[in-house]
Amino acid sequence: MAYLTLARIGGDPDELLDRYEASAEVMSGVGRDHGLIFHAAAKTGEGLLILNLWPSKDESEAAAGDVRRQGELERWGLQPGDFRREHFEVADYEVFG
Repeated sequence: MAYLTLARIGGDPDELLDRYEASAEVMSGVGRDHGLIFHAAAKTGEGLLILNLWPSKDESEAAAGDVRRQGELERWGLQPGDFRREHFEVADYEVFG
């Protein structure tokens, strides 16, 4: 069953977007290597919102534990408490071309 993750990172939206863009190549590689179906990021009034759709919870957890991802988060200076995460099993999804 597909698995949806939402991550909210609090802070200055412009600064967070700059950091996000600087790490996009590495993070995209992590996603590709772990089967990521869909990814989106958006500035919010409180920071940054990231949405990921994975084939399963296992792929999501594998990506979360990937050393490349961990390195980028360390480079950002983010701690686990800086994130607010939500996870959902997906009943259905469609990707329109």
